[in-house]
Amino acid sequence: MIKTTYDFAGKVALITGASSGIGRATALGFAANGATVVLADIDADRGEAVRQEIENAGGSAVFHQSDMTDPSQIDALFGMIKHRFPRLDYAHNNVGFSWGQGLLDISIEDWNRTIDLCLKSPFLCMQHEVRMMRETGGGAIVNTASMAGVRYAEPANAAYSAAKAGVIHMTAHVAVRHAADKIRVNAVSPGLVRTEAITKLMTADQEKALASETQPIGRSVLPEEIAASVLWLCSDGAAMVTGENIRVAGGGQI
Repeated sequence: MIKTTYDFAGKVALITGASSGIGRATALGFAANGATVVLADIDADRGEAVRQEIENAGGSAVFHQSDMTDPSQIDALFGMIKHRFPRLDYAHNNVGFSWGQGLLDISIEDWNRTIDLCLKSPFLCMQHEVRMMRETGGGAIVNTASMAGVRYAEPANAAYSAAKAGVIHMTAHVAVRHAADKIRVNAVSPGLVRTEAITKLMTADQEKALASETQPIGRSVLPEEIAASVLWLCSDGAAMVTGENIRVAGGGQI
């Protein structure tokens, strides 16, 4: 974990896609800085493991199993939050994945699954989050986008790229519409990140070569480095930052 120090004591933070990778790193970061963390993920075993990891380190967390493509399960997640906690201060809408191949080969089923998870899910979550935050005087939302939403990026396909571009523009829209409610909304766009999904998709040499080609710093981004940006965007240090898409990509597309 990268050393960051913020005062999130007494605050409640929601992280979707919290069982691994960027979501797990963000959850650990919020908990280490005093927040009570709500973990949402479809993988119950790994989600519970993250909850236990947080509690073993002296933090506070609850896990709620959720299929973030199902509106009724998203409703149930936020119903639980409202029942358990008096407020929601921060949200990291992070869940995402890509199915299918290139434009000519992807099925409509894989297109829809990717759009549902990567674009519809943060849309539905933000509807709940904005309503809750507005009732308690404001908050901060961070959506995980991608450099694939900014430019052509291997190995992302058309559906994932379209969804993440949508996230970036939806973030800016919601930020402007709800600035008066004291709700800040930003996105982070990771470049090539060393996650389990990437290590399954390519060899270490392939990952190193792709990172060297696309990211001037010359290596993959670590999940903890994305988490550090999310924590900053939710902190008072970013009080005048809203509607932005923060690229965490080692200089990609400079």
